[in-house]
Amino acid sequence: MRKIVTVIAFALIGSGAFAQFNQGRMLVGGSLGFSAQTNKTKTDNATNTNYRMTSFSLTPDFGYFIIDHLAVGAGLGISTTSTKFDGSDVKNSSSVFTLSPFARYYVDPGVFLQANVAFGSHSDKRTDQVGTVTQTVTTKGGVMGWGVALGYAYFLTDNVAIEPMFGYSSVSAKDKDNDSKDVTGGVYLNVGFQIYLGPRN
Repeated sequence: MRKIVTVIAFALIGSGAFAQFNQGRMLVGGSLGFSAQTNKTKTDNATNTNYRMTSFSLTPDFGYFIIDHLAVGAGLGISTTSTKFDGSDVKNSSSVFTLSPFARYYVDPGVFLQANVAFGSHSDKRTDQVGTVTQTVTTKGGVMGWGVALGYAYFLTDNVAIEPMFGYSSVSAKDKDNDSKDVTGGVYLNVGFQIYLGPRN
C-alpha cells in the first residue's frame, strides 16, 4: 500500500511539473551579475597591484510556449566593464549590447535544453595621459555568437523558478574600422530566474 501511494505521489508531482510547460504559457525572467576583481603580482615579500576591474551585466528575457514543452523567445544582453591600471592614468572601459533569440525544450520535469544565437554591438574606450595631454581612443564594432546549455527549473513557488544552466558559448567581436576580430569561447555556469505565467493544463 505504501509503495502504491509513493508511486501515485510521484506521478502527481511529475504531471504538475509538466503542467508548467504547456502551450500558451509565458516566461519572464533573466539574470543579473556584478563582479569586482583586483589583479596583483607577488614577488618575494613585495605585492604590487596591477589593475582593478569591475563588471556589470543584465540579461532580461521573454519566451512563449508555442507547443507543449517548447518555448521560443529572446533576451537582451547588456554588460559593461571598467578597468583602472594602478600607477598610471590608463583606463579601459567597454560596453556590449546584444539581442539573443532562443529556443528551449523541456525533456523532463524541470530539465531543459536551450540553444541561442546572439548579435549586437560593442564599444571600447581607452583613456591615457601622455604628459599633460589626455588621449582617448574609441573603437566600435559588431558582435555575433551562439550557445547551447543544459538547465534545470527549480520551482520556489507555483510560478517562480531558480534556473542554473551549464553550457558552452562562443562570441566574436569585430572592429568597424579594421579587419581584426576577437573570438572568445568556453564553458559557463549561470544562475537565473524565471516567472511562468498563463493558464496551466
